[in-house]
Amino acid sequence: GRLSSVILLRHTTHNTFTSSKRVPFAPLSGFHRRHHQNTRAFLGLRVKNSCFSTSAMNKKPIKPDPKQRGMGMFLQRGVNIATQAKGEGTTTPPKKTISAETTTLKGSSLPRIEGEDKEDQEGAQKRTKNKTSKKETTKTTPSRQSARKREKPEKLDVSSPKKKPKAAGPTKYHENSRREKGYKRVCGVDEAGRGPLAGPVIAAACILPEGVQIEGVDDSKKINSEEERELLYEAIMEDKRIETAYWICDEKRIDQINILEATMECMRKSTEMLPGGPVDWALIDGNKIPKGLEDKAEAIVKGDAKSQCIATASIVAKVTRDRMMREIDTKYPQYGFKDHKGYGTKAHCQAIEKYGPCEYHRMTFAPIKYMDLSKYE
Repeated sequence: GRLSSVILLRHTTHNTFTSSKRVPFAPLSGFHRRHHQNTRAFLGLRVKNSCFSTSAMNKKPIKPDPKQRGMGMFLQRGVNIATQAKGEGTTTPPKKTISAETTTLKGSSLPRIEGEDKEDQEGAQKRTKNKTSKKETTKTTPSRQSARKREKPEKLDVSSPKKKPKAAGPTKYHENSRREKGYKRVCGVDEAGRGPLAGPVIAAACILPEGVQIEGVDDSKKINSEEERELLYEAIMEDKRIETAYWICDEKRIDQINILEATMECMRKSTEMLPGGPVDWALIDGNKIPKGLEDKAEAIVKGDAKSQCIATASIVAKVTRDRMMREIDTKYPQYGFKDHKGYGTKAHCQAIEKYGPCEYHRMTFAPIKYMDLSKYE
């Protein structure tokens, strides 16, 4: 192995073969070059540019020439580039010596240096003046950022946002506007019981004469206390100046013509049942006008919160239906009609699943219409 490497080295170093024909020698890679150098050093041969060569190991470090010019010296202050290019002068910049009698510049604390020009001293003076003026301006006039920071409150207001003031209750604006146009008998109409799974739907109509207003009348859904609704109902019914009437469509009629048509029928019939006779104009709560009232009615969305006569009708309809549902509860107490008034609560749905629907349930309402009623027979 060593002999073959030596023969290979002799042929490759002299770029000759045994036929002594000159051929171009391809450069070796880094790995092969190190292998050749290590092999020659092991055999005691001369190695060029190798860490094993004795000449490289015994060579003393070269000291830098002080006259040698580099790019770094041109960046040093006090070195004349022209003289250095000609080879004259020294590469080390002159040392700055402060004279014994140092005089300070006007408005600055910088000492006067002998090696500096007048222009450098004037520039230093201007820089110091600018710095002092900037400090003074920052003390007297705040910057834009600091002014903005000062405008911000020191402590953030973490308190809850202010609640919007409650809107005023129902008024007589709609009734009075129609009376001004010549309509004397203006009534309000509202319903109760469109959504429940059991019981009837009821619509009531009320006429409030001019100057008559019951304190506390509002949308029946906003009056949380059942006792308060009862008191308002009694006050409305006791006042003989107020005309009231209502119409009932039971669950069988609802299953026959659907809940929307039953509601519209109740609204129309209630206006016809008023004791003073037919009305001149009707204010309907909602977005639909019943058939037969197209020429003398208007629909008001959320009218029970805007009109006094509609709010009065909503209380009459709600209390009348609640009383009917309490009577039904005496017949079928297992459903709890006195509590949920026939609405589809969880307890009501569980009772329907357990006992099946009764005669007061609406058979066209889900989930009753999807139930298998044969198991309850």
